[in-house]
This record gives sequence, structure tokens and C-alpha cells, in this order.
Amino acid sequence: MSQHGGKSGRFRRAAAPCLLSCILSAGLPQPLLAQTPTIATPIGTPAGTPIVNTAGLRYDADGTAQSTNSNTVTIIVAERLDVALVRDGQGAIVVSAQPVAIPLTLTNLDNGAESFVLAASVSPGMATLRALVIDTDGDGLYDPVKDVAPVDGKTPLLSPGQSIKLLAILVATPDGGTTNAVLTVTARSTTGSGTSGNSYPGAGDGGGDAVVGPTGALATVSVPIGTGPTGPILLKSQSVRAADGSQNAVRDAVITYTLEARFTDAVSGARIADPIPLGTVFVPGSLTLDGAPLSDGADGDAGRFDAGGSQGPGITVALGQIAAASAHTVQFKAKIQ
Repeated sequence: MSQHGGKSGRFRRAAAPCLLSCILSAGLPQPLLAQTPTIATPIGTPAGTPIVNTAGLRYDADGTAQSTNSNTVTIIVAERLDVALVRDGQGAIVVSAQPVAIPLTLTNLDNGAESFVLAASVSPGMATLRALVIDTDGDGLYDPVKDVAPVDGKTPLLSPGQSIKLLAILVATPDGGTTNAVLTVTARSTTGSGTSGNSYPGAGDGGGDAVVGPTGALATVSVPIGTGPTGPILLKSQSVRAADGSQNAVRDAVITYTLEARFTDAVSGARIADPIPLGTVFVPGSLTLDGAPLSDGADGDAGRFDAGGSQGPGITVALGQIAAASAHTVQFKAKIQ
């Protein structure tokens, strides 16, 4: 689905990676902006630039050199709608009664000036979203006087390659919710978004067309939320890559799943299991543990892909004896059918 529109006191920063309460399968419990840089991106010729061309013809007639010109043709460079949104940090975020600021960076990958519609939400659980604001001075700290929500939910116009800093402000749920939560932040081009190649005639800079680029002109960041360490936990994240290089979840796009198991105390018999989601198929040879490849068969290494499990196809990785204060990461890929 595409979307289209017109142009247009400090809190502490989130702490280092922390823990969420999850279960291992083994049963273990328009504001003013600070000066922001233009980053090196393959932006190309600016949108709205007229490409003008006139050819010439020379010839001899009656012994005299003659010349004439063709008509002049002009084309306006289309605006390519693209955006990037990344979190400045990793791991789960611990929330409390005191507001926590989660910093993010939004970059205009467009070849023209573009604003972006911002949205943020928190799945029901132990955290509440207080605000999503532009970090005016880019210091990663929330100042309610300077760092305000974007007007009408849109950023100011950003020049090609320009980045701005955002802050998602979270607090713990007042009723003391115990369910883990996920913060989701999205940014989409105001001019339009959707399938790569979608065109919006006349909507680009300089009166040219606007065309949706490889990112779909839409970017999403998900951040796991918790209230502190309560034992072994399992954090899961995903990323999507389509054949055209975009993040669109279309047929034959590949989803990379990352599972990070974290342990505060020593345990034994730890084992991670994950079913292959319906609508996808496992990508053979994609299973890894801490970056090292695992075979798909039931053999001497820790990993296995079981095509006929009792709960359907899935992967399992035996971690075994685990030392205190340690972490292990499992990855695998699945292709959308």
C-alpha cells in the first residue's frame, strides 16, 4: 500500500544494552534544527535539475559551409523518494518511572528536499510512549524546552543526504505492567511511499515526477523494552531484504532472524528453538551460532533444522553449559513465499 501527501528539563539517555524477561525453550525463567551533516550517499543529480540538449548539423551547400540546430529537448530529473532510520544503540532498553530517551537518526536518502511523516507506538506492556521529538541540538538528551514534537507529525524539509536526530521518550507503565513491550518508530516520505518504482507525476522538486526508491520511502525501527534483569532472556529481532535491495516484505524477500540469549547466572541444558513462520521457507545453510556456520542436519554440531517437527519446521541450537554473565547469538534466514 502506498501513501501520498504534500511537501511540507533533560532526561537521561537510554542505558547500555540490558535485559528483558523472555523464555528460553529449555524452560529457563518544525523546530529549529542543530547543524546536521550531509552524509555520503549515492544521491546523484539533484531532483528538479533540467537536462537540456540541443544538437547541431553542419553541411556544405553550393560550396559554402552551412549549419543548423535541432530543436531543444528538456527533461526534469525525477525526485527519488528514499529514507533511512536507525537506532543509535543496541539491545533492549530498561524503563522506569523516570523518563528514558531512546535516540535515533533519520536520514534523507532522497535526491531532493523532502520532509518525513513520523510515527511511534509501544505494544501493550511495561512501557508507555510519552513523546517522539526532534533532538534539536543532537546531544541525545531530552530538553522539553528545545526538543519538541514535529509540527503535524512531519519533520522540516531535509536537504539531500541530511540527517536529524530523534528521541523517543518512554516511561514505565503506571500500573506496573509485566509484559515485555516493543517500541516501533516509522518514518515515511511525505510526498509518497510504497512499492519501489511507484510514480507521483509532477510531485517532485522543480515540477518533475517523484518516484519511490529502493527503500519504499519507508523505514521502521523496533526496540525491545524491559524493566531490568530477571534471569536468562531471549531477544529476537528481524531484518528484511528484497531482491531489489529494498526492505519490502514481498515474495522471495529474505528475512534474517537474530536471537540473542543472555544469561546473568550459570545454567546448564540451555537450548534455543524457533519455528519457521508460516508463509516462509527456511534458507538452507543460513543457521549460525555466534557468527560461526552450523550444519542443518542432526550431526556433531549444536544446530539443526528439522523439517518435520511436531510443531512444524524449525531450527534448534543446543547451547549446553552456560557460564555466568554470558551471551550467545543465533541467526537464520527464511524466504517469503
